[in-house]
Amino acid sequence: MGRLQDKVAIVTGAARGIGAAIALRYASEGCSLALCDLNLEGAEGIAEQVRTQYGVQALAVRTDVARRDEVETLVAATLQRFGTLDILVNNAAMFYNAPFEQQSDEQWDTIMDVNVKSVFMMSQAVIRHWLATARGGAIINLASISASVAFVNSSAYCTTKAAVASLTRCLALEYGPKGIRANSIAPGIIDTPMLPSQEDNERWVREKLPIPRLGTPADVADLALFLASDESRYITGDMIYIDGGWMLN
Repeated sequence: MGRLQDKVAIVTGAARGIGAAIALRYASEGCSLALCDLNLEGAEGIAEQVRTQYGVQALAVRTDVARRDEVETLVAATLQRFGTLDILVNNAAMFYNAPFEQQSDEQWDTIMDVNVKSVFMMSQAVIRHWLATARGGAIINLASISASVAFVNSSAYCTTKAAVASLTRCLALEYGPKGIRANSIAPGIIDTPMLPSQEDNERWVREKLPIPRLGTPADVADLALFLASDESRYITGDMIYIDGGWMLN
């Protein structure tokens, strides 16, 4: 029996990187999955890998998590396919670098919608289901060390991740009595397509990390598994750093 046997999870931004790694890790522990991404082909590829490699059910849905109607459609499709829902992983996010004075209203609104409003809408849709059915569940939100550390030319991204961490704490406090846990993960420098230049990566490893390597999506996926499992049953409202020791500096 896997640690998530007979559980059902939604993972957003599941076509690549951390989202894909979480999906595959959950599947390896017996979890059925609804995988969403704007890149439907990528999500379908991960879903097929889940089915063939681990023998669990998987559904791929093209979803713009910044749109309320598409969020509601995703949750409804998940419940129609699997009949239940136990875990929500809010992983979908975007990133851009720009000096603060040069950011446009459109850029600001877009990153807020994708990184923060999506977490609000996805969590709200799932919590409403759990309350209506008197079920508990686990929410895992992907924050970042950027929730606590300022980076040059990243004011919008840092702001969104601080908002995710704060929202997670509020959900944990408000819905803990209903059997709903909410925690956030704060990755450091993880080797994904969102990383900046190779030069910056090498400098950060050399200057910032007691564990002298970049993190991997698999590192984050193992933590996401723990937070979804019964092993973390007494943990809620926390933001857990997975950063190779960055925060020690």
